[in-house]
Formats: sequence, structure tokens, C-alpha cells
Amino acid sequence: MGFGPIALIRFLGVDIANVVLSILLALVCLASAVADFKLLPQIVESMQRLRMPTRIIPALGITKVAGALGLLVGLSNDALGTYAAACLTVYFFLATILHLRVRDTAANTAPAAALMVVALLSFITSL
Repeated sequence: MGFGPIALIRFLGVDIANVVLSILLALVCLASAVADFKLLPQIVESMQRLRMPTRIIPALGITKVAGALGLLVGLSNDALGTYAAACLTVYFFLATILHLRVRDTAANTAPAAALMVVALLSFITSL
């Protein structure tokens, strides 16, 4: 592959997309983690609907903080960013599966599914 203008635009475009997706996903994960740590009523209700023990909510918050930090540090360490994006893809895939398993509403399932897609795109653009 040469380094002509088209190749440079494609390279920079993917790099910019990865930075934007990583920062966006990290911010959402951090905000969600804060909600987990505060044990907001809607989080507790969601876990009960999913038939999951509420005692794991803080661990989910820690997982989201770890993923967010991995994405942010990964902006200067490619391997870590790729790994963090892959882990968050799996995390949100499993969250989506849990919502589908209990036949949760589309409105309750959509955020997990959307974040899974964003995490997957972050992973793909990090390669």
C-alpha cells in the first residue's frame, strides 16, 4: 500500500473514527458506572428485571471504569485500546443477550445493543 493522498485520508479517517468512538464510549461507560455506584433505582430495577443479583452492580461499574480507562489509555497504546474495545464489545453483547433472554422491551434493550455496536466499531477501527 502506498502513502498517496487517498491512502493517507483513509488512514487518518480510521484513526479519527477510532479516537471519536473510543472517547464517546469511554464517556458513556463512565457515566453508566457512576449510576451503578450510586445504585440508582432504575439500575436496580433493570437488574431485577434481568434476574441478576443486585450485589453485582458495583462490579459492573468497576468493569465499565476499567474499560473506559483502557480505551482512553489505548489512545496512546494501540494494543490496550484494541483489547479494551474487544472486552467492552463482549460486555455489551452479553448485556444485550440478558435483555433478550427475559424478553425485555426494545426501549430497555436498545442501549445495550447500541453500545455493543459502538464498542465493535471502536474495536474494528483500532485494528
